[in-house]
Amino acid sequence: MTIKYSIVGLILAVAVPLTALAHGPKDLPDDPKLLNQYKEGYAAYQQSDYATALAKWLPLAEQGSSAAQLFIGFMYASGQGRPRDDAAAAKWYGEAAERDNTVAQVRLAILYRDGSGVPADRVKALFWVKMAGRTENHMQKIAQALRRALEEAMTREEIAAAGRLFAKGADDH
Repeated sequence: MTIKYSIVGLILAVAVPLTALAHGPKDLPDDPKLLNQYKEGYAAYQQSDYATALAKWLPLAEQGSSAAQLFIGFMYASGQGRPRDDAAAAKWYGEAAERDNTVAQVRLAILYRDGSGVPADRVKALFWVKMAGRTENHMQKIAQALRRALEEAMTREEIAAAGRLFAKGADDH
């Protein structure tokens, strides 16, 4: 199972930076000025100017931009421009995950699976993977692989609990 987890982790390490712009219009600001601010943050991020990226994205993230929230979470998880902080990464991934950002949902699931920045909780990990798997996009196959790996390690009771949580959560999203 460690090999499966490592493969999923490697795929995500590459997938997050390359796909964060490709989530769809609901993830990016509607206002042209705010969209420009997001793009300026992305350009700074691409040049490893993490302080500028954070300065551009933080106000957007606080206003609910899941793309900005995802990138801030990734910066904390990777220690880009700040000390690595899995709890802060979980906070920002959680904000974006609640807005149906599938990359954030998978990243949050991994944090719950590993107990990094949040208490280890396979039920919550499976819940977030199932949420990510609902959407047909570039993350669906990754979510499905992680779901299979999680379910292999879980008890029937845990899987059933995650199913109940998913049934309730899917109605809310």
